Amino acid sequence: MATATRRVVREIPRAMLLNINAEEIIEKTPVAAYARVSTEREEQEDSFERQVAHYTALIQSKSEWNFVGIYADPGITGTRAEKRPDFMRMIADCRAGKIKKILVKSISRFARNTVDALTYIRELKELGIGIYFESENIDTLTPGGEVLITILAAMAEQESRTMSSNIKWAYAKKRKNGEVVINTGLMLGYTRVGKGEDGHIIYEINEAEAQIVRRIYREFVSGISITRICRGLEADGVPTKLGRQRWQHSVIESILTNEKYTGDAILGKTFKPDVLSKHRVKNEGQMPMFYAEGTHPAIIEKDLFELAKAELERRKEAKNDAVGSSKFTSKYTFSGMLICGKCGAKLRRHTRRVGSGKVVPAFGCSNRIVNGRSECDSHHINEDVIERTYLAAIRAMAEDADEIIDAISEGAELALQPENAAALERIESEIIELQQAVLELHKAKQRMEISEDEYKSRMQGCKNHMQLLEKQQAELRATDNRYAEIRAWLNTFAEHTKNAQTMVSLDAVIIKALVDHITMYDDYMEITFKCGASIEQKYEE
Repeated sequence: MATATRRVVREIPRAMLLNINAEEIIEKTPVAAYARVSTEREEQEDSFERQVAHYTALIQSKSEWNFVGIYADPGITGTRAEKRPDFMRMIADCRAGKIKKILVKSISRFARNTVDALTYIRELKELGIGIYFESENIDTLTPGGEVLITILAAMAEQESRTMSSNIKWAYAKKRKNGEVVINTGLMLGYTRVGKGEDGHIIYEINEAEAQIVRRIYREFVSGISITRICRGLEADGVPTKLGRQRWQHSVIESILTNEKYTGDAILGKTFKPDVLSKHRVKNEGQMPMFYAEGTHPAIIEKDLFELAKAELERRKEAKNDAVGSSKFTSKYTFSGMLICGKCGAKLRRHTRRVGSGKVVPAFGCSNRIVNGRSECDSHHINEDVIERTYLAAIRAMAEDADEIIDAISEGAELALQPENAAALERIESEIIELQQAVLELHKAKQRMEISEDEYKSRMQGCKNHMQLLEKQQAELRATDNRYAEIRAWLNTFAEHTKNAQTMVSLDAVIIKALVDHITMYDDYMEITFKCGASIEQKYEE
């Protein structure tokens, strides 16, 4: 029987295999450092420079370390790693095997949220790369290091959230005080000139840009489509705020819906839901909002702004109700205004042959064009007939223009406009007082001056009262907007009818400002004006 032998295994030294001095093959650990400061203030820049100098000298002083370099992100927030280019470059070098150890001043310099911190720490640990945090004296490759890192990273995240809460509080206070911030780099019409004695930013009108804004509003409320406004600006060589030659539909619409052009501002339209996300979302009641009046010079009148808002809604409704082609167009005088008296569909402009083959422009029911005579048996009407008939209707109204204006004024109760404005101002004052009362109620609860039950009861009463006030406010504002629309209409109507007898051609801008729609019947048209009045006129063949 063979005797068992003891197996011994020894590693052959690499120096013996290569036949070189062992001291010559000692591999140095590639070490890098990461430095960051949160702002670009002078004292922070000094701290940043000290970090870079300190780690450069430290790494180069260690004979067992090989200095890879300093990765640095000066003046960049630490809440999101991907926002720090040098940090991401360092991680890429780690993945490429260029770094085996990283030195950082503290956990807050490395990352300010737990997710980023632990994600990268664990990834680097799996790659055999340790991170040493000098202030906390922690090496992530030592036992228990990750537990401490988890705690410290959570603390760093909480610090960032606390800072964000403080910033949100400061912004909320500014909004409540009516401090408005205009992004003059993106918004046409304004220039920032400094701060006033009260600390509020002062803006002045950039008249060259303001003319563009006024042109956009004037053309839009006159019935010109947003697409045509864009093409008109381009044709005239008018650049956008960013200097581009091409105007986008969204840019024009944002100008038409920006209340800041009236000198007022809605504060708190958007907010950041989370300090870590950094993106802003639309405020739909989650945070307080404020309406500040007279915060800066107005470029357009409030009446004009309300008219533009009403016109936007009208076009959206017209698009939703249309049959066949529903795209709003203003290329021709009566585009989008003619309605079939038999089926209610919009009339569409096209060309047709008459008599000896002559081609003439005409309007026909879009329902009939798309679906055939079985759906609608209305007739085509030549464009020149529509134009002559409209002129005849306006001339007929000219003789009674003063009576019509008085009747519309009386019917719209324009004499009550000052009383309505006073009521609106009173309601808005009550809302502000109620908001202040709610704030005081909340403070009283915090000071334990009232019970929980009393607090809930009084808060419910405040909530009910606020809902009533907001309903009344909405009704008064709607009435006020209507007054503004009617006054603007009456001014345009007076000017239009004054020149009616000598008028030989149509002004599309004026027509679209006055007329809401025209209903086309077999032998007459009914013109319905935006003020609510209407007139019938037989076709002028």
